[in-house]
Amino acid sequence: MVRIVTVNLAESQELSFEQDTPLQAPTPDVSLEITQLVHMASRLLLQGEVARAQQVLLQACALAPLPGHRQGSARTVGFTAARGAWKLISTKPAPSEAEAPDSGGLVSEDARRWPVRIRALGGFEILIDGVPFSSGIKPQRRPLDLLKLLVLADAAPIGAGELGDKLWPDSDGDTARNCLQVAVHRLRRLLGHEQAVLVHDRKLHLDRKLCRVDLWEFEAEVARLTDLPIGGSDFASRAARALSLYRGHLFSHETDQAWMLAPRERLRRTWLDLVRRLGRHHETRGEWEAGSRLYQRAIELDPLAEEIYRRLMLCQHTIGQRNEALCTYRRCRKQLAAVLGVEPSAETERLYRVLCSEAS
Repeated sequence: MVRIVTVNLAESQELSFEQDTPLQAPTPDVSLEITQLVHMASRLLLQGEVARAQQVLLQACALAPLPGHRQGSARTVGFTAARGAWKLISTKPAPSEAEAPDSGGLVSEDARRWPVRIRALGGFEILIDGVPFSSGIKPQRRPLDLLKLLVLADAAPIGAGELGDKLWPDSDGDTARNCLQVAVHRLRRLLGHEQAVLVHDRKLHLDRKLCRVDLWEFEAEVARLTDLPIGGSDFASRAARALSLYRGHLFSHETDQAWMLAPRERLRRTWLDLVRRLGRHHETRGEWEAGSRLYQRAIELDPLAEEIYRRLMLCQHTIGQRNEALCTYRRCRKQLAAVLGVEPSAETERLYRVLCSEAS
């Protein structure tokens, strides 16, 4: 049974589990991993990269034992080593086993307002107190996968059972709950802010007051554009703002998980629709060069968007770049053949023939 324990002191909230069997004891591999991270931090310190060294130690401290693990275990020994190294490079007090270290040093106003910043579009990046998170020697996949799922939930609470089913689909309920407990503990340590991950009523979510996510901002900007007519005074600037947030497809370059495929496609279609709308805005106003730049950026993000190739070809042809328009067609043809093994559509071929006849 999942049990939520709410501690009013400092408004901290913990997820705990009633277990029929104990968690698996820590292994020496964990101590070795922490030691390796400490050594990495030492090398970074010698290179003068104090902020990165502190972030690596933050990861080492994230491997600290869960409450209830016996003292002297592999994780406790490793944590002691990391805590000792932290004392050497931080002007702040060393963290206790119940606390995660913060990044130290000066941070920007933006970082103070949102100490955890997450990029989900065009990759997966985390900034903690203004310092980029580094995965270190051995990336902790499950805590980071948990973070991705919480990002997709858009700050809406998501049930512990659903999280367990997605992250550990082959495990029984008790095992999945135990694994989720460990993942929540580690994620909070990695983020360095306990309240960034909130637990209430058997559900988890990220705190919007602490976390800033580009995906959330993109969807909010798109929602504001819903009722704005194309050609309106505010439409172009706000659409450009939304598109600037979309630096690539959801969690691109990350290992694909089944649960991220549908959200990725939904977001891609949302982005593509916004490209079409802003493109029509430029075309109806005769802003062909602006439309050309928009479509070129879109093709860089999605080289298989055949419709966008056609819009780009028309813009290029209209402003007298006829050779560039024919090159765009050849690029489209090459991409579709190489990736999908198909020919351009009949509509694209018709446009190509028209442009060829006008160029001759």
